[in-house]
Amino acid sequence: MVIVTGAAGKTGGEVVRLLSSRGIRVRAMVRDASRTKGLTGPGIEVVVGDLTRPHTLDPAFRGADKLFLVSSPAPDVETLHGNALEAAKRTGIRHIVRLSARGASQSAPCLLIKVHGDVDENLSRSGLSYSILRPNYFFQNTLMSAATIAEQGMMYGVNGDRLISMIDTRDVALAAATLLTGSNHSGRVYDLTGPAAISHGQVAEKLSAALDRPVRFNEITPEQAQQGLSATLPEWLVTAFLEMVGTWSDKDAEVTDVYERLTGKKPRAYEAFAKDYAGAFGGVAKTAMA
Repeated sequence: MVIVTGAAGKTGGEVVRLLSSRGIRVRAMVRDASRTKGLTGPGIEVVVGDLTRPHTLDPAFRGADKLFLVSSPAPDVETLHGNALEAAKRTGIRHIVRLSARGASQSAPCLLIKVHGDVDENLSRSGLSYSILRPNYFFQNTLMSAATIAEQGMMYGVNGDRLISMIDTRDVALAAATLLTGSNHSGRVYDLTGPAAISHGQVAEKLSAALDRPVRFNEITPEQAQQGLSATLPEWLVTAFLEMVGTWSDKDAEVTDVYERLTGKKPRAYEAFAKDYAGAFGGVAKTAMA
């Protein structure tokens, strides 16, 4: 059995679906018992567990032999995932697949990436069998602009001309499912990217084509971005997100073939994502989102 943390999220939920479709028994862990939408199917069991409450983890983990470890962004990710690692030791988890981030390092210049480097280091020293996925920036992060695109045909942001080898979370989930159902991955770290490096200005062009109407990118100051994002995100996360965006460099444009070698499939292009999620941007979805 595989236990999937963060099962109510985009990546975790897709991992649950993929494992179920392969006939794997999967336990979907959620913090809130009401957030179980979509977590149904053959072999799926839903369990309540919370990385902030270590006493809830042993009952959730017990009986599973593999763990997919992911959580929402938090400044104390090292503590939260440390709680999961200790519970994994106590309950006999044989292998962990952890979702980290591209460039994760204890010396990373921004909080959102550094905390992943801290956890990855702890995991490598834990004595547990593990694999680490380090994907680049997600296509789905551009959904933060969905409202202004739908209402104004505008994307706002900073560092909009920087090329980033973005990837779809659905592809990240497939890579995770491949590791969870495969072998010979212990101690391995996989850097995942999409098929090409694109800028947010180019994202706007691709959305224009998918929506059949103009979408433009407008560069704004970090102060303007801070004000806009603060309406929907916690202040610490806004600051950390803008810090990360401000540190993007040419390394973030590098494209790897790791996803294709791991899964045997080519990663989705942003055009495919734009068509699938057109409804979220005020258009009509043109293909299935599976």
